[in-house]
Parts: sequence; structure tokens; C-alpha cells
Amino acid sequence: MSEPGADDQQAASRLRRWQVRTVATVFATYATYYFCRQNIAAALPAMQRDLELTRSELGQVTMALFIGYALGQLLFGALSDRYGPRWLLLGGMLVSAGLNVAFAFSRPLVPMALLWGLNGLFQATGFPATAKTIANWFPPGQRGRVAAIRGADYPLGSLLVMILAGWLAQHHGWRWAFLVPAAILAVSAVHTFLRLRAAPEDVGLPSAEEQHGRAGDSGEAFGGWAYVVAMTLGNRRVWALALAFFGLTITRYGFGIWAVTYITEQGASISGAAAIAALMWVGGIGGNFLAGWLSDVPLGGRRAPAIVPMLAALALLSALFPFVPVRSVWLLAIYLVAVGACTYGPDMMICHTMAMDVATRKAAASAGGFIDFFGSVGAALSVGLTGAIADGAGWGAVAGLWAGGAGLSALVVASLWSFRGGGERYV
Repeated sequence: MSEPGADDQQAASRLRRWQVRTVATVFATYATYYFCRQNIAAALPAMQRDLELTRSELGQVTMALFIGYALGQLLFGALSDRYGPRWLLLGGMLVSAGLNVAFAFSRPLVPMALLWGLNGLFQATGFPATAKTIANWFPPGQRGRVAAIRGADYPLGSLLVMILAGWLAQHHGWRWAFLVPAAILAVSAVHTFLRLRAAPEDVGLPSAEEQHGRAGDSGEAFGGWAYVVAMTLGNRRVWALALAFFGLTITRYGFGIWAVTYITEQGASISGAAAIAALMWVGGIGGNFLAGWLSDVPLGGRRAPAIVPMLAALALLSALFPFVPVRSVWLLAIYLVAVGACTYGPDMMICHTMAMDVATRKAAASAGGFIDFFGSVGAALSVGLTGAIADGAGWGAVAGLWAGGAGLSALVVASLWSFRGGGERYV
């Protein structure tokens, strides 16, 4: 006979193994999503040269992704809550890979914008489905640290594809910056489908509510549309996070899309500019871990006190952007690492961890999609306006736009200073 408690120990060990597997799979999944999204940033200088496009026209093409992404967040967030993540991720990743191939062989300007906009639509399958998965597998007390780990996925994916795409654009032409990442994403899609399960209940393990000490309170896999609407559109905290994320993405995608172009204009090669710009995501990984640990451990689940100082620092760093001497490589490197840390720590907290905290796991994908919709609007405005402002008024005016976005985000998140999750029926 088993010793008393042996079955519980075996179940806990099995749960832990599945949780590790889930985080690792989600990490690889979302990192490779960015291979077919962030790759355009490294390709822009070569596209500008080869296709004779202005910065404003490049901004229009890039902006199309975020328009598609915004619409997709609303659609796929709801579908993730209703039907689960696995098939959604498989289809979204394969279609995005195919659209990158089509984009590589398209002609400017309208066909490119249309294809890149469709790519944004199917890229939007990634975030809500992965957020839903993490919310299902982990209770609130673990989500900050888990989000810190999985929040390193898209900075790492961005870093790797910036280096890869920059090298490909430099040595083989900009089209290869889309073809090779497409192949990587297609392989990752199959890996995700084989390895991922939507929730612990799917493999006979305790639900997130049971892990949180609420046995038998998990209910059905889908909480119903009334619950989803109440926890998203009827939730003032979700609206606050949406506004905060709108502001943050103005800054995030300003740097993320245009930094390579700016550095190239100062005399750097495409591959060199892409490599040094990738340091933002090195800092982003560190910022994710810092924000996640602070919010879970010393702050006991309060996220705002961990990230408001980061957002305030990001506003200041953004304002200083035109004054950083690009030819001083070490100073530029330190600056970009700091920008990344202050960007991606708050980014993951707002759109992922705090979304789960305020909407619970039953509406996590819909809330995350709703928040990311507003973030996508901010991103679209940022990449479009940055190109136009840089052409018309110079990079100094661009810095004011980016600083204002981060400042808005800091003010709004500060309104949630005392909030922590776990107080609703579902976690």
C-alpha cells in the first residue's frame, strides 16, 4: 500500500512536470511568433533602399500589421476563451508563416500593406492563446514569476530575429529576412501542437482554483459569455490597463521598429545597427524577471508598485533619445539595455499578469486581447506617426511622442497601486 500522502506527492510531482513543460512550450511558441513580426524592423533600411520608399511609406506598411493585430486580438481573444488554444495556435502560426513568404515576393505599396496587415491579424492568435494557457495552469501567487520567465520569450525572439534578419538583409537581400523566419515559425507550429495542453484538467490534474485552495470551484472550461463580458467590458480595471498599454506601446514600438533605421542613418551598417538595437531585448529579459519577482515576492501580488517606477524612467529615457551619441557604442548599448528593461517589465505585467489578475483565468484571453487591442492601436499610431514626424520635424519631435506614451502609462497604472488578484470566484 502507498504511504499516507504518497498519492498527493505523486500528483504534485506530475503537476510540476506538466507546468514546466507548459512554460517551456509557451516560451518557444511565442518567441518564434516574433520571428515573423519583428523581422521587418531589420529589413526596413534595405527595403527603403531597394524599393525607393520614404520613411513615411515604410511606416504605412508597418502600421498595417498593428491594424490587423488590433482586430485579431478582439476576435481571437474571445475564441481562445471559448475553444482553447491548441488549434488556434497551429492555424495562426502556419498562416503567418505563409504570409511572410507572400510578403517577400510582393510589390510595393498596397499589396505589401495588405499582406502585412493580414499577417498582423493571424499574429494575434499568439498572445491570447498563450495567456489563457498560463492562466489555466498557474494560480495567482505563481503568475508573476511565471510571467517573468515566459515574458522573456518575445524579447529573446525579437533579439534573435533582429540579429538573423539583419544579417540576412545585409548579405542576401531583404526578402530572405522574411523567408527564413517563416520556415522557423512553421516548424515551431508543429512543435506547439504536439506538446501543449490547454489546462491541467485536460490531463487529470488539479485546476488552478484547486491549486489556490478552492477545491471543486473550477467549474466548466468556459465560464459563459456573460461572465467574460462582465470581467472585460464591464471591468474598470481592464479599461485602465487598456489605456496604460496604449501609452506603453507608443514607446515600445517606436523604439522596436525604428531604432535600426535611426542608427543606420547615423552611419552604421544594417547588420551592425540590428545587432546593437537587439540589446533592448537583453535589457527586456532582465526587466521581466525583476518586475515579476518584485510583484510576487516582496509586494505579495501587487504589480503596480513594481512597474510604475520603470514606466517613469522609460519616459525620461525616451525624452533623452536624440541626445544619446550613436557613435559612442558603449553608451548607446547601456542606454538601449535600460530602455529595454523599463519597457518589457511593465509590458508583460500590464497585458499578461495584471490582465489575469483582474479578469481571472476564465476571461484571461478576452481581457488580454481587449487590452492588446488598445496596445495595437497605440503601436499602429506610433509606427505611422514616427515615420511621418521623422520626415517632417526630425527625430527630436519623435522623442516627445515616445516619452508621452510612457508617461501616460505610468499615470494610469498608478491608479491600480493597491490592487492584487485572487479575490474573485475564479482565479
